[in-house]
Amino acid sequence: MSKLKLNITMSIDGFVAGPDQSPEHPLGVGGEELH
Repeated sequence: MSKLKLNITMSIDGFVAGPDQSPEHPLGVGGEELH
């Protein structure tokens, strides 16, 4: 059986970010699709 490892962080106001956050991508790569 496959194993899946997930790591997600949510702020107190309910926002999550995608991977690879940077000044150019404050919500992470693809983060705008999460909202």
